Amino acid sequence: MSNILTFAIYCAVLLGTVLSQPPPDNASCMQGNSNTIRDCCQIPLFVDQSIMNRCATENPTIAPAPGVKKTEGCCIAQCILTTLNIFKNGTIDKTAIKRALSMSIIGADRNFGSLINNTVDDCYNLISTSPAFKAAPVSSTPGRPACSFLPEGFFNCFKSTLFQKCPAVVWIDSADCKQLKQKSISGCSFLSLMG
Repeated sequence: MSNILTFAIYCAVLLGTVLSQPPPDNASCMQGNSNTIRDCCQIPLFVDQSIMNRCATENPTIAPAPGVKKTEGCCIAQCILTTLNIFKNGTIDKTAIKRALSMSIIGADRNFGSLINNTVDDCYNLISTSPAFKAAPVSSTPGRPACSFLPEGFFNCFKSTLFQKCPAVVWIDSADCKQLKQKSISGCSFLSLMG
């Protein structure tokens, strides 16, 4: 009897974890896009390419099919923030991320400078208060610790907001770009609009 009860509790916890995770992108997010975000707004890279390459090599991923919930966050995003000493002990250090993003983005393109502090504050508050980003991840690769939803959630929010508020001097004002911006505003993730 206790084995059945233990199994029932395990199933209930697992189901609760899966149901509380961030929702997947709708397939329409990736359909009908003739441009990508980079075609519409030149958002500067804010991480050294060598860090991105190393994290991508160390964390090969296969994205779930559109509409399928993920069981964990993006391990590449977690690797990047961990490498930069921004993601520690399961939390994002807001002061450290402001400092890192201010130095890298303003150094690359001053047009985005005025957006950084408020965007970091808004995105940090979003991921810190949303149960979806606090959900316990379940590793999609046996033998590897699961990756948190927080780094990916922060990156998505931050990059999406920069795209939605792209300064006019680096924005391509076209019907296709306006369509992408509308999809972003309606909830499509940054990655789904990257092309």
